[in-house]
Amino acid sequence: MQGLTELLWLSIGLFLLGAFFKERARPLSAVGWLAFGTFWLSRLPVYLDENSAIKILLAVAALPLCGYVAYQILYNERDTLLKLSQAVAAMGLIYLPFVLIGSLNAALIEHTAAQTNRFLSVLGVNAELVERDGMDRMFIVTNPATGEEYRTYIILACTGIGSMAIFAGLISVVKAPLNRKMMAFAVSIPVIYALNLVRNVFIATAYGYQWFPYGEQTIVDMTGTYEGYASFFWADKVISQGLSVVVLVAILFAVIRFLPELTELLDEVLDMLGISKKGKKTA
Repeated sequence: MQGLTELLWLSIGLFLLGAFFKERARPLSAVGWLAFGTFWLSRLPVYLDENSAIKILLAVAALPLCGYVAYQILYNERDTLLKLSQAVAAMGLIYLPFVLIGSLNAALIEHTAAQTNRFLSVLGVNAELVERDGMDRMFIVTNPATGEEYRTYIILACTGIGSMAIFAGLISVVKAPLNRKMMAFAVSIPVIYALNLVRNVFIATAYGYQWFPYGEQTIVDMTGTYEGYASFFWADKVISQGLSVVVLVAILFAVIRFLPELTELLDEVLDMLGISKKGKKTA
């Protein structure tokens, strides 16, 4: 994992260098995108283990898409995409400290677990928050019908920090008045935070109460044997991840309402992908 993180740092460093050294921005950013795509493709074995169709699809598509962005920057001189490079760098600077600094990682995970536990208690779910790997982050939910216990636990991906970093990065690179940036922040970051807690509550409850027992019920991996897995699969891998895409798109539209400057960047990306009807824009 350390080597993979270095790839991500390399891409962020190249994006930042491109922002500072304008005359070298295109080649630096192009190489940065190749490193960025390689990083996400290298995550494919992890996503295969997680059995996450959406993440697997994104990991497979990452390198060709990032390579295409690099080509557009380097050879078609789409300089608007350099702003996207800066946004990705800002996202990484927000996200990576929580990956690399153990105390930050633990604090965020335990905070998220504690807030999720409060929601579970308010809803009357029979759940207990216990320690796992030195952190209070595991939920033991007792099924009221059978008395069986089902365990889920919070990891960094469950905190919403990735999605929050994406929007914070986009908002940070847009040239707009501070009051509009703050409004865009208000309709994105807190909303993602709150909805992520709802997601955690839904998954823990759906798994513990066995709401979706449709499919493979027993799986065995390196961490142990899990019964009733189908409910977890449907709640997490299908329903939650599918709805997350819809919700993030909706939040993006809300952000654009306060920061219409983002539409130039989005139009450039859509045009590059052949989706937008606008004419090609070059520097």
